Amino acid sequence: MRRIPSIDGLRCISIFLVIYGHSKFSDSIGIANLGVKVFFIISAYLIIGILFKNVQNNNFSIKRFYFKRLIRTLPAFYTYLIFSTIFLMYINYFDFSQFWRSIIFLENYHPRGLWNNKQWFVGHSWSLAVEEQFYILVAIVFYLFNSKIINKKGLNRIFLLVIIIVPFIRIAYIYGQGIIPSLFLESTGRSFETVSDALAIGGIIYLNQNKIQSSKIFNYFSNKIYLCIILILITLCLRSNFIPIDLKFKLRLVYYFFGETIVNILIGLIILITIKYHDKSYLARILNNHIIIYIGMLSYSIYLWQQIWLYNWNIHILFKYFGIIITATSSYYLIEKPFLRLRDKLIKDDKIK
Repeated sequence: MRRIPSIDGLRCISIFLVIYGHSKFSDSIGIANLGVKVFFIISAYLIIGILFKNVQNNNFSIKRFYFKRLIRTLPAFYTYLIFSTIFLMYINYFDFSQFWRSIIFLENYHPRGLWNNKQWFVGHSWSLAVEEQFYILVAIVFYLFNSKIINKKGLNRIFLLVIIIVPFIRIAYIYGQGIIPSLFLESTGRSFETVSDALAIGGIIYLNQNKIQSSKIFNYFSNKIYLCIILILITLCLRSNFIPIDLKFKLRLVYYFFGETIVNILIGLIILITIKYHDKSYLARILNNHIIIYIGMLSYSIYLWQQIWLYNWNIHILFKYFGIIITATSSYYLIEKPFLRLRDKLIKDDKIK
């Protein structure tokens, strides 16, 4: 499949943000979470692009779509889970109560009040759970689109409605103590209904990219990516741990209602700018450097394996990074690529329709 310029480079940046945030350095503004947001928006942009083209080419199949996504995500993830389980049982540090949700992609509904230190090893699977839930729902939406029940304008309305409603849900959860079950209250920021606006942004920017790229706002920011980044960092400061206690609650309300949407939109803008001007801007040229692209291609395996290495083991951080590189590279070449080749062969041989 033809690779879209800058996308792998953006994945590289995203995984660096996640690793920085998980490395126990100061992360008072949620740098790791920012990296996950970028992953979400990129993923939705690509998935919705694939589904939209499939419908246009009269080649849409829910069965084939689910098959492709499952083969893409499950083998590497379950390999990580099996290895982690064996290793943690060996050192007598395994706790099934912290693991079971990850097995069935429900870690994003693991209330924080039930966490202990052992949750860390599968804590990152909340974002994979969101992705899998997204795949289920978006395929149904495109089934309706393929069946002519909704049109392109209807798709836009659905994604726009998600962007509008999700901030209200986040605010409702803040004020919902004693009314809304803790399953939801203590999963805010991870549960599908509180983060799906990032995925909806990915859908909006794909479906309207030509219109967006010809807009005045896009033209203004096209050579000012640095300004987008500054605005993102300023917005993230609304949720910073450095905010005085008497202001923290009010500013968090502002962030949850407006800030997250602003950050998502700015990320979407950066994605479109770096795709359109992939051979012009300095940043875009960096994103399309061969080494950066290679790291981006490894990003899924890196995301899986960084978690176990970046636990609070009493070993030097450089050794942890080396371990991430070795295990992620092994996962990519021994698990991801062979299964992707098998997937492509089965589809090419028309075994999956």
